[in-house]
Amino acid sequence: MSGPPRFRSALFVVLSILAGALVPLAGADAQTTTLVVTGYGGRWSDVMKKALVEPFEKKHGVKVEIVTGITTEWVAKLLAAGPDNPPYDVVFGNEPAFPIPRERGFFEKRNEALAPNIKNLYPKALIGDTSLAMFWGRIGLAYRTDMGLKRPVSWKDFWDEAYVGKRATYVIGNTLGINFLFMTSKIYGKDYFDIDAGVAAIKRAQPKLVDFTGTVEKQLEQKEVVMAVLHDASTYDLQKRGIPVDWVAPTEGLPILDQIVQVTQGSKHKELAWKFIDAYISPEVQLAFATELFWSPTNKTVKVPADVAKKIISGPADVDKLVLFDWAQVAKQRPQWTEKWNKEMR
Repeated sequence: MSGPPRFRSALFVVLSILAGALVPLAGADAQTTTLVVTGYGGRWSDVMKKALVEPFEKKHGVKVEIVTGITTEWVAKLLAAGPDNPPYDVVFGNEPAFPIPRERGFFEKRNEALAPNIKNLYPKALIGDTSLAMFWGRIGLAYRTDMGLKRPVSWKDFWDEAYVGKRATYVIGNTLGINFLFMTSKIYGKDYFDIDAGVAAIKRAQPKLVDFTGTVEKQLEQKEVVMAVLHDASTYDLQKRGIPVDWVAPTEGLPILDQIVQVTQGSKHKELAWKFIDAYISPEVQLAFATELFWSPTNKTVKVPADVAKKIISGPADVDKLVLFDWAQVAKQRPQWTEKWNKEMR
């Protein structure tokens, strides 16, 4: 090093201080790996943080950042970013939005070595070679039990005159909404995809149309509606909070609201991401979501209390009754169905 001795000495001191300061910063940085995952808000977020995120952060010495929202928002951002630069390491949500990014190579193949709990899932929970269902919710009918109404048994009861002006379902963009449309199409038409018949029947019922299940929950709670399309988990969570509602499994069949998860192809933390999914489908976390929020586990080894078991999907016999649609095929026809819906329901 050239320069006067005094300058060299001062420079040496400065460099020594900087070098010393950098050591703890590097150590701290190593401890702040951040795993970015998607998650719902509200009660889901509360259970997710307590049962999954906080124990996972402590075990692995990492930070988990939860991006709250809804599936369609997450998928739109994922597609916009491209497969090599995803905004999330782990993305979960409802299956209808995922076929397009799956076909375009946005997701990593399932890794049972890093997520051994995959071996304990029901076969129906495996989607393609990249994705899996963590939880299932059955889509049926919720109703107020304090209004002197007869207990519904069929999807057709949605059209009962007792519910005029007091019934609710969803727009076609909502997963429950399109599932209800399929069931209606089969009941009042030729098959699940006789959309003309389904749209006409729903239009005839003149229900309140909403975007989110949270809106329906508030409508039921405030008596704005007394009958609504809703999944079992949401209804029983309302019931648990003291709202006089109950849920019915209509005789014609039960479509599902599934929570599908996968690791993004461009994630920089794939090993950690699969370990996070493995924790999600572990018996402990699955049990927490079942007992707290009434979401049905897809891990067949989970043992739930008897009072919870009678309210959720419990065992192979219940799984066999589930109606699952080929959402990759649905995605190809959905734009024209949406156009039909928007034209008729405006």
